[in-house]
Amino acid sequence: MMEMLDPEQDEFCDLEFKKLEARETRFQGKFFNRCTFIKCNFNGTVFQNCRFRDCVFKNCDLSLVNLKGSSFSNTSFEDSILIGIDWTLSSWGTGKIFFKQVDFSGCVLNYSSFMGLTLKKVTMKKCIAHEVGFQDSDLTQANLTLSDLKDSRFAHTNLTETDLRGARDYQIDPTQNTLKKTRFSMPEVMSLLYCLDIEIADISEERESA
Repeated sequence: MMEMLDPEQDEFCDLEFKKLEARETRFQGKFFNRCTFIKCNFNGTVFQNCRFRDCVFKNCDLSLVNLKGSSFSNTSFEDSILIGIDWTLSSWGTGKIFFKQVDFSGCVLNYSSFMGLTLKKVTMKKCIAHEVGFQDSDLTQANLTLSDLKDSRFAHTNLTETDLRGARDYQIDPTQNTLKKTRFSMPEVMSLLYCLDIEIADISEERESA
């Protein structure tokens, strides 16, 4: 177990960081391999050109972190706060990364941006994702089940085989996004009809008035 990050050290392997206080700290060129972070505070921290491989963040605060030039491989975030992050600043945004980067479970992702990113098979399960930007993103086969997507933005988003069962408060225009074998659940799926120029009437009411 390790509770401090040596600023002179560049590589950290097979370590557990618990209750680490690194608020508004700057890390540059660090490599974290198979590391676990538990209840750590990285609020406002800068991770510049850092690499995370096979890492796990549990109950951590990563709000407003700057990920410029950083990369992720098979890294998971569990029950963590990741508010206001521009993921397009990471190497993920270059479009040159083909392996699975991250998964989120039970996280708060409000006010973040994934615009234009390849999010194939990403998991965002049981997350709170208010006002998140998914414009021009590829969410093919992504798992967004049971997530709260209030005011999140979908435009020119590929939702092929995306699983949205149990998700709520989403506003997805079927004419502006790719929906193919996309999985929805009732009653939330009815929101797709609100974007169409159609009228929905209760035929039983007309029968009663006839």
